[in-house]
Amino acid sequence: MPFITAEQVDSLLGSDWAEEAAKPLAVQMANDWLRAKGVPADVDDDRIVRAGAYLAKMAAAGTLYADSEGAVKSERVKADTVEVDTTYQDGAKVVLGDLKYVNDLLKPWLNPFGSSVRILSRL
Repeated sequence: MPFITAEQVDSLLGSDWAEEAAKPLAVQMANDWLRAKGVPADVDDDRIVRAGAYLAKMAAAGTLYADSEGAVKSERVKADTVEVDTTYQDGAKVVLGDLKYVNDLLKPWLNPFGSSVRILSRL
């Protein structure tokens, strides 16, 4: 059951929130994001619909699952002759937005402890 539809997003944000061809994927990504975050699908709450609309808008703009350069430790900006110096946290790595999306899609089956074997105990 979807949290939001393209028609609902059009109703809330107007029909120009995305190109028509981009709307189905953007809405699907918004629904997948909500599902991956554990939002209950059986709750009828207008706030979830509104959040879904904005998530779809972000997905259409390419910002919902945007690439990340990792955690920034410090940043220095110099105005004259424009200079920017960014230092990243030790071990920081580029994270691709598409990989974030794939991780959300596969979250129920991924091991939260990395590549080790998931052990289930029976009591």
